[in-house]
Amino acid sequence: MITVLKTWWDVGVDSFADDNGRDPRDVPRELCWYITASINDIPSLDEAEGWARGFGSTGLRVINGRVHMVLAWRLDVDRARWAAVRDLDPRAGIRRDLAEHIADELFHLSSICETDAIMTARYATGRGAVRCTWRPEDRRRYDDPTTSVSGRKPGPTTSKE
Repeated sequence: MITVLKTWWDVGVDSFADDNGRDPRDVPRELCWYITASINDIPSLDEAEGWARGFGSTGLRVINGRVHMVLAWRLDVDRARWAAVRDLDPRAGIRRDLAEHIADELFHLSSICETDAIMTARYATGRGAVRCTWRPEDRRRYDDPTTSVSGRKPGPTTSKE
């Protein structure tokens, strides 16, 4: 099963630098590299033996002290494996779950989760495109880091295109 996930990022340079001990001058490059390098380490994607392959231009730039970039991936995973890993009915909306879950995991990466990041994700569901926006107030904060995110709905702003 293949789906495309496209994400737009808006992250404060100082927020990422302060939370991650980085030099603010290095933040745009470091942020882009970190997210890109982390996607294939998402446990559920790894367990299902899936892959994320980046494509397109990032449009990486800093405007008014905020990093703006676009990161797009082609997500490729066996439908039955993904359903098994996520404990889903293989006849259900697996493609949407894949895209939403990966987007949610990206937004909750350890070096992103305490920043002021805003991320908008766009993906196809089989019934049209969906756009979801995650904001700092949408972050999950668990006392137990092993708590599953299965079934968690993404941030509150979701729209069908």
